[in-house]
Amino acid sequence: MANNIHKLYDLCIVGAGPMGSAAARHATLIDPQLKVCLIGQKEPKDRLACSHDIFGSHYDEGRVVAVLIGDPIWKELTRRSASRFRDLEQITGIEFFTEAGQLIIGRESDHNIKRIQRIVPSMESQVQTLDRAMVTGKYPFLSVRQADDTIFYTKSAGFVSPRKLILAQQAAARFQGCNVFYDVVDQVTELDHGESKCMMVATANGNIYHARKVLLTPGAFIGFRKLLPVGKELDLTLLKQHLAFIELRHKDVRRLRNMPVIRWRSEIDEKNYILPPIKYPNGKYYLKIGRRSKEKVETREKVVEYLKRDPSKVVADPHLLELLLELVKDIEVVSTHGDSCVSAHTPNGLLYCDMVTPRLGVATAGNGTGVMASDEIGKMAARMMISGSWDHDLPRENFKAKFRVKSKL
Repeated sequence: MANNIHKLYDLCIVGAGPMGSAAARHATLIDPQLKVCLIGQKEPKDRLACSHDIFGSHYDEGRVVAVLIGDPIWKELTRRSASRFRDLEQITGIEFFTEAGQLIIGRESDHNIKRIQRIVPSMESQVQTLDRAMVTGKYPFLSVRQADDTIFYTKSAGFVSPRKLILAQQAAARFQGCNVFYDVVDQVTELDHGESKCMMVATANGNIYHARKVLLTPGAFIGFRKLLPVGKELDLTLLKQHLAFIELRHKDVRRLRNMPVIRWRSEIDEKNYILPPIKYPNGKYYLKIGRRSKEKVETREKVVEYLKRDPSKVVADPHLLELLLELVKDIEVVSTHGDSCVSAHTPNGLLYCDMVTPRLGVATAGNGTGVMASDEIGKMAARMMISGSWDHDLPRENFKAKFRVKSKL
């Protein structure tokens, strides 16, 4: 295929997921004169039949928005993001955020519960500490253990549809002048023609884009294309996320209509979350439960094999279903299925947002919580790219990219 060479952009963002789409919107807000493009792949209508091997982990209708969390950096990133959700909905007309509240359940010995309890006094007007009787009175469909500590938070907490969040970010970015191209980027190269240096972005469809700067936001796939300079490999661990869904009858949807997002630990000390009934594109309502696995996926082939599955044919983890039915009582199960998700994790548990070279930056690795904080991450990354250096009030040291040291054989 002959190459289609596009005009020179000031900033090209590679990866049209939550972080990249947010970065595109904020870049065009910060400097309306900036020529910005966003390149990424649309969600395939049929994962099994699609020809490419790039998939997002945001192909879903529900992701937790949890402002009440133990890590202060993620808490602040999420708080700032959630504070702008309603404005973004109003600007675009795309509704993606449900403020259902957040219920945290755990034992007094749980380290994370203790961390959260320490920050509760600073959020006193928005937080309630509930005993078992109060929880069952407020949510009679929940089965809470006598020894559980329970904390309820309402403001800017609940869940988003990541699909619709991305649509809203991209709609706003387009309105502000950003060009959005649906394509798979195969290679990013720095061109050196003396004083006229720029970046070249080559795609699977044979397109060539030139840009003064490039921001990489492709999530778990950042190491599976020629995007970073030769010899540079980010220190990332890719982990499977286990998801299970229960299809509900309308009577249970009505019964659970005021259900919050729930985060809790089971008896075997696993972190779990449950989302309230959500309507999916097929018109059906599902309860969803998820937890992070410790199972790594280390090659492109394994990631693609795990993600390229028809969710309706993925058998739900029976352990997760058991946990869900233990906590949410008297559900009439219509059907069950699972789904696949891969999250990128860093050694310190925070994302990477850093300049790799003076013309190439990265914003990646949500550590399993990137969607809910993605708007502020996108703003942070856009400011960094435009200024060419760190330009955010949170300390740069938290987000510096770390690279693997390859042994010399």
